[in-house]
Amino acid sequence: MVKRSIPGLSGLVFLCGLLALTLAPGLKADVTGSILGTATDSSSAVVQGVVVVATNLDTNLSQSTRTDAAGQYRILVLPVGKYKVEASLPGFQKFLVTGIDLTVNEQHRVDIVMQVGNLTQEVEVNAAAAQVETTNSQIGQVVEDKAILALPLNGRSYIDLLGLQPGVAPTASGTVSNRPVSGQLSAGNISVNGQRESANAFLVNGGDVSEGRNMGTSIIPNIDSVAEFRLITNSFDAEYGRFSGAIMNAITKSGTNGFHGTAFEFLRNDKLDSRNFFDPAKGAFKRNQFGYAVGGPAIKNKVFWFTDYRAGAKCAASPPA
Repeated sequence: MVKRSIPGLSGLVFLCGLLALTLAPGLKADVTGSILGTATDSSSAVVQGVVVVATNLDTNLSQSTRTDAAGQYRILVLPVGKYKVEASLPGFQKFLVTGIDLTVNEQHRVDIVMQVGNLTQEVEVNAAAAQVETTNSQIGQVVEDKAILALPLNGRSYIDLLGLQPGVAPTASGTVSNRPVSGQLSAGNISVNGQRESANAFLVNGGDVSEGRNMGTSIIPNIDSVAEFRLITNSFDAEYGRFSGAIMNAITKSGTNGFHGTAFEFLRNDKLDSRNFFDPAKGAFKRNQFGYAVGGPAIKNKVFWFTDYRAGAKCAASPPA
């Protein structure tokens, strides 16, 4: 048998391997969550072999596992969203937990108590509205879309909400004034727990969007497309690495099995303003900004779509005469 080699093939394979190793540190950080817990019976004895299924209520995505010899289970890499957890085992009633709101990088604990009976019977439990996370040492706050849209923002950028957390102070060095992003919005250079303003990381859906000079954000998604964001101020996982300040991770919305969306227009006009008591006339200030965010299913339970648009704000101002 005659063996023939392709010139340059070994070099090409080597280059591909080298490229993979080079790109590895830049892979996306974790933007999912996990659900874990322990299954016990009414006498608090652990139960092995319980089938546990976590189902996303918006997309019907489900993942399953079984409890181990210690009665423990863990379901990893779950997209953020609302979930229900079902547990079943022959000889026991089905156990159901609803109302689980899984946030980015959260390890949500759901302990299961199996009651003797048959599978046609069901024990349903509503998840607690608030949960203290005991399996993760990270310190940080998740701000969800309801709070983002309800709080007043001049410029409609979620970056302006970072200062709501303890230990966060706006930049004072003035080193970023010549590097505006997304129009004239703030690049998000903040000092966290006394660290430098350039010691933070900015992620969108797990991808690094930090700009190279002052390490502010180079991308600010339309605020109506942001599902939630989390600013981790201390003790973050090794997957983030190389940052001594904070990690800001924004998660954008996605399509679901139902059509949902919003359309908006923000209008300010001097015709709607009143005159200041000490001014002889009203100052002219006009601002107009509009857009939309909408999503839905392309193939139910399988493929979804989401799109958004925000027009640049058109402003015109003049002082009172």
